[in-house]
Amino acid sequence: MKKRLITYLFSLLAATCLAQAQEFQPEWNVGVNGGVTLSQMRFNPIVSMGWLQQYAGGLTFRYISEKHWGLQAELNYAMRGWTEKQDSVAWFLNKYSRSLVYAEVPLMTHFYANLGKHARFVFLAGPQISFFVSEKVLECFRDLESRPRNNDYDYYDLKVERFVDYGIVGGAGFELRTGIGHFVLDGRYFFGLSDTFGNVRTEGDYFEASGNQVISIKLTYFFK
Repeated sequence: MKKRLITYLFSLLAATCLAQAQEFQPEWNVGVNGGVTLSQMRFNPIVSMGWLQQYAGGLTFRYISEKHWGLQAELNYAMRGWTEKQDSVAWFLNKYSRSLVYAEVPLMTHFYANLGKHARFVFLAGPQISFFVSEKVLECFRDLESRPRNNDYDYYDLKVERFVDYGIVGGAGFELRTGIGHFVLDGRYFFGLSDTFGNVRTEGDYFEASGNQVISIKLTYFFK
């Protein structure tokens, strides 16, 4: 009787473990992403500016190693920067914008919760390192005299000095799993921890702080 009971318990345990193993399988995903970015700089001294709308896109790699948890890495081409309006009356004539292009490599923890058979809520968070690629200044003034020339605008002629940028990125969204692949729509916020331009305390430049901040909305497609 005891042998039968022990055999039954071992069989039940094995069946339970097998069922759990069959319920979840590790998952590799490779895909492409693209979307819209809204960016500003965290300047000190403060600069009056608006959000500069641009674009970002790249490759996405995801490994879900456990139920509800995994890692997600990306290699992105992303545009950042800021825009200013110099004249509240004729703002469309007097504008200054600077676009900064980076190659981004975020490495994020991926968490998901099932919302049904084919839908998931996803949460992403982790560090991001970026490498400066290029910049483009967009100026639109009525004439040469309209371009600010006092000391408050000396940064107009500053060049990017920090070619490596790092910070924290996080966001949330929804995933739809279909027969042709997985679609993820998410929103993110990046908070840069490094300066973009030289620091007044060390290099004698204009700014005490010049960090990036970016809001993005992205659509990612994972191949089936």
